Order: sequence, then C-alpha cells, then structure tokens
Amino acid sequence: MAIAILTKSHRDGLAEKLKDHGFDVDDEIQQGTYIPLDAADMLSTIMTKGVPDRIRFFEGLCDFIESAAKGVKKAHPRIALCAECVGLLCAQGNTSAALQLEEVGSDLIELYDVDILCAYPFSSFQGGTDDEAIEKICALHTAVYSQ
Repeated sequence: MAIAILTKSHRDGLAEKLKDHGFDVDDEIQQGTYIPLDAADMLSTIMTKGVPDRIRFFEGLCDFIESAAKGVKKAHPRIALCAECVGLLCAQGNTSAALQLEEVGSDLIELYDVDILCAYPFSSFQGGTDDEAIEKICALHTAVYSQ
C-alpha cells in the first residue's frame, strides 16, 4: 500500500514507474491501496499564516493510512508514505513549518507500521536556507540519501 503526497509531475512520474513495474495503478487507486494526493493542496488545507495545523495534518494522514489499510486483506499491512510537503516548505524558506511537519511524521511512525519517504528538491539545501533547521530535519530521519 502506498500514499503519495507529491507534486503533479512527481505523482505522474511515480505512476508511470509503477506501471512499468507491472502495477495496475488505476486498479490500486480503485481498491484504495494506492492514494495519490497533491502536496500543494495538502499544504493549503493545513497551513494558516505560514504555520501548519499539526493536529489537522496528523489526523488527515491517520485517515489516509487507515483508509489504505482497509484496502488490503492482511492482518498487519505495511504502508509506504511518500511525501514532499516538507520539501515544498523548505523550498519556500519555511524551515520552521517543515520541521513541525517532520515531527508529525515521527509521531505517525510511532503509531503505525509505516515507512515514510520524504522528497526534497535539491534547491532546498542551497544558499539562503536555515542550515540548522535542515540538520534538525535530517536528524529526524532514519537515513538520508541524495542523488
């Protein structure tokens, strides 16, 4: 099961890669085991004056995770959540909000059997960003990979 909270171009690219690997994306969406969402839309529903509503974000993600889990016929389904909301906030220079959302992700890991894969634009880590906040964000991850 997967929940993809990405920009349109990344959602489209992921869907193509999944299809290339034999997944019937449309069928997975219909079954509720693949939930593609728009990252910018997600941020617009949880941000107020540049500050995220952590409870709304957490509860919304919990709803999506529980919905995806219902689509699978396993006792303990594994869920992958791929998101770039934090990356978008970093790219906007709002590292404080990004850090708050990363902390929500850590709370989700404690509550659910979920793997969270975060996507950050490389530009988020170049000039003008808050290096200390970026270090804190990276420290909240089990591993950090760059390409």
